[in-house]
Amino acid sequence: MDFASLHSDERPREKLLRFGPESLSVAELLAVILRTGRHGEDVMALSHGLLSRMGGLEGLARATVGELMREKGLKDAKAAALAASLELGKRLAVAGAGEKKEWKNRLLSIALETKYSERETIYALFLDARDGLIDEAELSYGGMAGAYLDLPVFFRRAVRAGAYGVVLVHNHPDGSRLASRDDKRLTEHVRKALGVLGIKLKRHYIAAGGELFPVGAADGSEPYGE
Repeated sequence: MDFASLHSDERPREKLLRFGPESLSVAELLAVILRTGRHGEDVMALSHGLLSRMGGLEGLARATVGELMREKGLKDAKAAALAASLELGKRLAVAGAGEKKEWKNRLLSIALETKYSERETIYALFLDARDGLIDEAELSYGGMAGAYLDLPVFFRRAVRAGAYGVVLVHNHPDGSRLASRDDKRLTEHVRKALGVLGIKLKRHYIAAGGELFPVGAADGSEPYGE
């Protein structure tokens, strides 16, 4: 149906004002942000097309501002408004994970922060004798295939922090919950090396799809836990 032929109450902005934002589809919400279409295409058609080309809402959330601006019909103002709206959504999700001082909540925050990342990153959380979070570090960046952990730098950071315990977490950009052979080998190597330093590796987690899975679960089905 042509956008111009819609009754005023069926148009996205009017529908939002009358029935609330929860009544709108993803494409309609996007249309409210974009406000207008482009030459030969109304705003609803532009929204549907953008979602299709980007791979849905999750694909859109991964897009950079530069990628958005390369879309025909998305100039500076529209691209900026869309990027800002997506970032607000990401930050709200992270804020809901809890206070940063709680290491388990910080883990959940990392899982949400990396949900749409296209690079693998390894993080370490350093804990005191009572499992309080005293420091954290991004230890490496990688690509889709993996990330390299500089072990000497990691161990020095743990000692400097005066850590009694360490939690490792790395994300899988492809969404896989399964630990690779390298993931398991790294976990055991780190566990033994930290033990020599008198530091305990509490757990190593995979962040995938906004959730956490301990390295060592047989089939990747064991959820986040102690």
